Amino acid sequence: MSIYLKEFEFENPPKQISYLDKEPLKLTNEFLFFHNKSKFRNLITQLQLLIKSYTNAPLHAAGIRDSYLKEEYSENFLIILFTNSKTVKSANSFLEAYSDIKIKPGCFYLETTSSYMLLLSSEMNGLTLGIEIMKEILKQVLNDYMNQKKFDDYIKIRPFRLSNCSN
Repeated sequence: MSIYLKEFEFENPPKQISYLDKEPLKLTNEFLFFHNKSKFRNLITQLQLLIKSYTNAPLHAAGIRDSYLKEEYSENFLIILFTNSKTVKSANSFLEAYSDIKIKPGCFYLETTSSYMLLLSSEMNGLTLGIEIMKEILKQVLNDYMNQKKFDDYIKIRPFRLSNCSN
């Protein structure tokens, strides 16, 4: 069984990060990048290409169906959800826990559980910063996985909560 990274290193450390002692997120070939607005779909491409550069498997990006997402969540947040199609179908139920989060302009909230990686922002500057942090995390996780050379095991991401702002 592979050991996953316990802590991430950042070029510009985030304002707040806490690591959770829970089951890691285990990536499978069923994972997709889901988003709630087509206006930032092109920003997800860099995450897709990063994963493809390590796994040679293209990951797709898809919009979150309106039936899986309450209108209030889509109005309040720009959302990127990295998970499988089964988990995204229950997005309304787990997004309820984030409904009271207030995210200032230029800021974002990023959380990984054993089921998903979720990026929330209120606007594009925060989302762009969040995608850069996601990219840093995924790159470290993928590098670690390749260095371990235990390819019969899952790529794993330790659960965490992170918030940060550009200013």
